[in-house]
Amino acid sequence: MSSTFNPSPEVPPEIENAAQSGELVVFVGAGISRLVKCPSWDGFANRVLEQLVPAGVDYYELSQIKRIADPKRKLSIAKIVAQKKKIKIDYKSIFHVPLESENVYSYLNSFNSSFVTTNYEKYLSPDSRKTHPEEDWRFYKREQLLRVNLDKNGNVVHIHGCMDDPDTMVITTKDYLDHYSSKEVQDFLRYLFEKKTVLFLGYGLDEIEVLEYILRRGGITTNPGKERIRRYILQGFFNAEMALYELLRDYYLDSFATELIGFPKDYKDYGHQVEILISWAKKLKFKDIALADEAAAMEEEIRG
Repeated sequence: MSSTFNPSPEVPPEIENAAQSGELVVFVGAGISRLVKCPSWDGFANRVLEQLVPAGVDYYELSQIKRIADPKRKLSIAKIVAQKKKIKIDYKSIFHVPLESENVYSYLNSFNSSFVTTNYEKYLSPDSRKTHPEEDWRFYKREQLLRVNLDKNGNVVHIHGCMDDPDTMVITTKDYLDHYSSKEVQDFLRYLFEKKTVLFLGYGLDEIEVLEYILRRGGITTNPGKERIRRYILQGFFNAEMALYELLRDYYLDSFATELIGFPKDYKDYGHQVEILISWAKKLKFKDIALADEAAAMEEEIRG
């Protein structure tokens, strides 16, 4: 085993094959949006809290809430305060950042796959759908978490809602519990992991809890050693963290039949994955799902 990470990991053959058969789903997390300077979870929580001040929350009360270490707990409290004081949080202003002409989404949007994301913002905008009405390919309501919406290349499914409709946004601890206990979400994830090949991007060590929650709710709890690998996580590590990577690689493989692909953070931190995505985008050939498979999925959806 090498003591350093390959700076240019090859595209797994399963991902190449899935792209060609229309079965690849790219699952995008908060680590990708942070590459364009969107706030971290903690930054998001603090920006929400700051919007409470003009409505009557004093700075002492704000400082007490900010001392809470868990961002989701801070967001839960902020949402309760906002509801009590009838404050409307401007989420769009929090996630609005100026994008450079070339950024990680420039390359990611060239992937003609379907996408699932836990992000609220809308920088995922596939090139293949730019001329189509957004309502035809962007879905963020719980009732839109349908299997058929995974079967069209260029579709983007916001599994945690979208900033365009704050009522759909899964933010607080209660939101998460309610959302992932619903039949719609569990059926959606089960179909995703049973029928698709999934590439996870933007789920670093800070997002492990969210990632594991998604995998478990999708019905993946163990790998008997015979299951074909159809889930991949591209994640950055420092070369000095090789031992940690090896432990996590075995853990994800044994627990979720998911392969962890490591890349080095020593030179460009998480930004190094942009170079990898550029390389992979040149190698992947995307085709739509076969019509027969699409019809079968729609029939299965109707049967429930």
